[in-house]
Amino acid sequence: MILSKKDLQFFICFGGLLLLDSSLSHFELSSYRYATKPIIMISLLAYFISKKTHISEKLYPWGVFAIIASWAGDVFLMFQEYSGLFFIAGLGVFLLAHIGYTVIFLTQKGRKKHLFQFFLLANYAFIMGYLILPKAGDLKIPVLGYIIAISAMAYTAQIRKGSVNKASYIFGIVGVRLFLASDSLLALSMFLDHFPKVDFLVMLSYGLAQACIVYSLVNSTKTTT
Repeated sequence: MILSKKDLQFFICFGGLLLLDSSLSHFELSSYRYATKPIIMISLLAYFISKKTHISEKLYPWGVFAIIASWAGDVFLMFQEYSGLFFIAGLGVFLLAHIGYTVIFLTQKGRKKHLFQFFLLANYAFIMGYLILPKAGDLKIPVLGYIIAISAMAYTAQIRKGSVNKASYIFGIVGVRLFLASDSLLALSMFLDHFPKVDFLVMLSYGLAQACIVYSLVNSTKTTT
């Protein structure tokens, strides 16, 4: 599906905001991010709501739920330097966001099972757990739950093939893979010693992931091909 003029204008502005916030993250100008970071998901929520007529009544509340949960996660993580409880809260609401997206993807599932993709994602979850859990301390159980949740979301995006149009499917797949990349980089940088600083890539890939998923949901008209 080709972007409309209004959609193109929105995503150009969104991309500019995302680049600004990613750059502020890279240069550790965190005080300015109190203004930029929350707007990322608020803008996607506004876009999603503006497209309500394009979205199934059954799926619309789950989309709003997932986007708001993601926004809450962004806000909580902005304050994690003050208390570890903010990190746990952020992890928890992002897990809820993944559940919301997963419910939508399951509702749109096609007929194929995609066992090879399941095998790959199971291996991803195992490798991430192997690398991170020994370093996670008291956070082992929440981190393990999060790894399982994001892997499940990625798999359910895969099995939409044949149930939604091609553009929606591709954007959904790109979105969840960018989400995996972003969260993997973030986790590795947090829990592994001597891992390079990747704040810019973490935020950029996260914002693009959310934009792709939201666009996928807005344009997920059913197809028979």
